[in-house]
Amino acid sequence: MKYNDLPDHLILNYEFLKISIFEEVKSLFQDRSYILDEWEKIAYVLTEEELKRQAPDESMKPSFRALFFLFTQTLYSEKQITKHMIRDAVNRYKDTIKILLAGHLLNEFPHYEIKRSINEEKIDEALERDYIYGSMDIDYHLMRDIVTKKKDFKEVEPGYLASEIIDNRGKVRGLAELRPYESQLTELASDQQAMWLELIESTLNSLDEMTADLFDLITYLWMVTPKSSDGFIEFHSNDALRLRNLKKRSANGRELDFREEDRFNIMKRVAALSSIWISLGEHKVKVINTQEMHDNELYKFKDFQKMFEIGKVRVAYDKKTGEAKGIYAVQVKPTNILTPYLVGPNRSIGMLDLKVFQYSHYTQREQKRLTRYLNLQWKIRTIKRTLQQPFKVSTLLKVIDISARYNGVQVRDKFENILDELQKDDVIRSWAYTEEINEDKVGKKGWFKDYWSKLSVIILPTEMVVEENKKNFLIQTNHQIDKRIIDQMNQITQENASAGFEQSLLPRTFEPSQKEVAASMEAANTMKDTNIKANFEQQSFHYEEEQKVTLSPEAMKEMIDSLNMSIRQAAAEIGIAHTTLSRYIRKENKRQNKNNDEKMLNWLKESKKVL
Repeated sequence: MKYNDLPDHLILNYEFLKISIFEEVKSLFQDRSYILDEWEKIAYVLTEEELKRQAPDESMKPSFRALFFLFTQTLYSEKQITKHMIRDAVNRYKDTIKILLAGHLLNEFPHYEIKRSINEEKIDEALERDYIYGSMDIDYHLMRDIVTKKKDFKEVEPGYLASEIIDNRGKVRGLAELRPYESQLTELASDQQAMWLELIESTLNSLDEMTADLFDLITYLWMVTPKSSDGFIEFHSNDALRLRNLKKRSANGRELDFREEDRFNIMKRVAALSSIWISLGEHKVKVINTQEMHDNELYKFKDFQKMFEIGKVRVAYDKKTGEAKGIYAVQVKPTNILTPYLVGPNRSIGMLDLKVFQYSHYTQREQKRLTRYLNLQWKIRTIKRTLQQPFKVSTLLKVIDISARYNGVQVRDKFENILDELQKDDVIRSWAYTEEINEDKVGKKGWFKDYWSKLSVIILPTEMVVEENKKNFLIQTNHQIDKRIIDQMNQITQENASAGFEQSLLPRTFEPSQKEVAASMEAANTMKDTNIKANFEQQSFHYEEEQKVTLSPEAMKEMIDSLNMSIRQAAAEIGIAHTTLSRYIRKENKRQNKNNDEKMLNWLKESKKVL
């Protein structure tokens, strides 16, 4: 008998319950065969102790035991459980399940799981869209920009460096301080503490355009991914390395992993972000000379706050020596000085082109800075309907911040080449001066300051940017994490640990009623010919589909039309962005995404059943 033939509303005995939990949950871990192989053995094998107790024994892996207790002691405590109930819970709490199991899986499969990011799906979506979401508030922009300007930080007292946060009009909007040694994580093991200290020792040198990239990426992920009960997300070095399109190491034609040096460069910048403290002005602040920055009485500032808090860190260890290799992931969260720009009714959310991550922070610094600025301006101008308003060349030069070593002619060439490159890369649609340049003036005394820099250019965004910025972004994540469930599971784990696992209470699920016994006997008789036994090699459930369903753009289009649905409605049911589905149907996706393919295929299968 095939597993799909097991009745949805049959009350499950212990044996069938284990199998059903595995079969319904495995869709969440399809790309991790090393987990499913272990769970499959557990699900289809009954030990003597399990047969005797009709409950998990000590040999069951903690990850599967946690799954089992999730359904029997938390979600459906004191209830008779059916296959339908398990499936419904998996659909409703899939992200809670992933969070709940993350620690167990890291302990059980450390060499695999250390390299995995919980944010893979969101990074895949961003790569398909070619943009992420970010705050388009000017204060947020200024705070992000200060992390790129290490030359502006001056030592105000031993161990502390400070810089003013100044807007384009010369107004001081706040102060930033570097306090690296207030960022120590005292709860870390000694080797982990040493690694963290090594990261923050290079704090000042870590302030650059890549640090601004991480500022944007972390705040984006914080908006769209699961958070812990105290507001942290997990940020993995893979998240940034994938967006930057860095190549992995390879050997003998086989792809291996990202270089440790690349991971270190990411994490030392995260450490730098956690070392920056900000104080913003409460009211209007004076326009002052930067030489007066020591005189804090000129300011009326709020108390200093960190921009980012760091929680736990995830460290990789060498298989052979057991030595710590590097910090692969950290728990991180923006503090109250940033969160008003990310959540709440007053936030302004817009698009940030992924090219900003892929331009080099060494050789394409100016492209990165101009891309961020234009993305900010286009959100503002879309709302105000002023997209045709020209930009002053002098304003853009201040934003780009071209090195002073270039002369006027070189600056002009570089400026125009940057705009040409942004147009070639589809960051902008077009650009042009508002008037023809009088080349007779170029190169003559004062031409740069008195003539060319006072010219204006019109820079237009792509149609996609305009359309997306017209939307009132209500960024919501499908990752609904039920903290109550997590808390209950933690309590069960503690109780079992203190009482001894063998003394843990059996859920009433396994005190079968007469109706349950009859139903289970009927199921057993139905499956008798297939000889269900507590033996992995003789398992009775098979996985072949009744009808072969193949995923293709044509099949998706046909099914959506058959159901009389819009692409947006179908995408919502599938659990992917409607833009992703639309591009898939039009065969415009640049990259294959296995997770999205799996979701679409499952939706096709379920939809065929409806039809």
